[in-house]
Amino acid sequence: MPLEQPSTQWPLWAQAGTLHPDAGWHQPAWVFWTSAWLHGSSAHLSRNLMALALLAVLGASARMPPRAALAWLLAWPLTQMGMLQQALHTYIGLSGVLHAGFTVVALHHLTHPIQMDRHQRILGLILLAGLIFKILMENPWQHTLIRPAGSDINVAPWAHLSGAAAGAVVYLFTSVTTRALSVKRLTRKQRTLN
Repeated sequence: MPLEQPSTQWPLWAQAGTLHPDAGWHQPAWVFWTSAWLHGSSAHLSRNLMALALLAVLGASARMPPRAALAWLLAWPLTQMGMLQQALHTYIGLSGVLHAGFTVVALHHLTHPIQMDRHQRILGLILLAGLIFKILMENPWQHTLIRPAGSDINVAPWAHLSGAAAGAVVYLFTSVTTRALSVKRLTRKQRTLN
């Protein structure tokens, strides 16, 4: 939902769904989910929906497993929680969550060489390198807000770093736990066969 006016003029339902990083943990838990669906402008929403469509195409073409979707789902609130480190009054938008999703897709391409052909592994490497380059260029350690060329709103680069980090941590955690469970099941089957 685009909100193309100052935050003081937003409808009450939008204000209730907005993340307030400067409030820390003293806000409703649902804002870690709902704030991603609120956008500062129609252009902001359109760009994020196009990125979401690209993410869906990449995920479908790679036949991402359910645990990758779970990783992205778990990374969603963690991405928004990472924004609590910032000195911002309001934060809205899907871009941090999208960075988490693109990180999950990139890592899946790189960590599943049996399922992925050479071109898909290269795509994963390009995606991951592109994400890292983009985050470094945005310099989230120096800038709380930036106004990219052609953008009609300020962007919080920390959200992109937070999303990429959350996506990587949760994806790698779910990968390790899934593999550990698979090894445990395989070991149990081997014992019953012997």
